[in-house]
Amino acid sequence: MVRAEFKHLKDNEKEIAQRFVDRKLLDGEYIYDVELKSPAVVVPAHWTKKDIEQWEALRSKRIDLVVKTSTADWVIEITLKLSKAAVGGVVTYREMYMDQYKPGRPTNVAVVCEVDDPAYHSTCERFGIKIFVV
Repeated sequence: MVRAEFKHLKDNEKEIAQRFVDRKLLDGEYIYDVELKSPAVVVPAHWTKKDIEQWEALRSKRIDLVVKTSTADWVIEITLKLSKAAVGGVVTYREMYMDQYKPGRPTNVAVVCEVDDPAYHSTCERFGIKIFVV
């Protein structure tokens, strides 16, 4: 077993991610903590350099995992439970990934979680989000 490098995840999310990686549910190249650039924003003139650095750290965006299979790229959100935040986040990250990385092939999305919530299944189906419960 190779330990996955999920630097920005919480400890319980790291365990979920490791189970997903160990089970090899997608065959391909696994890329962890994929950075997404956020558009520049105008901050108040009185902010200090430290204020700006803290703001930038708070608004930084990272995809938990991208898996490049032979046919598609997968943008994956890893979370304890399936939720509206996970569903909305992975859809947003797919759009940002496609805009910034321009993969030139299908970009699929998935949520990897420990606890499922059927209330979100119809939304996931509508937006093409695969759910992996591990």
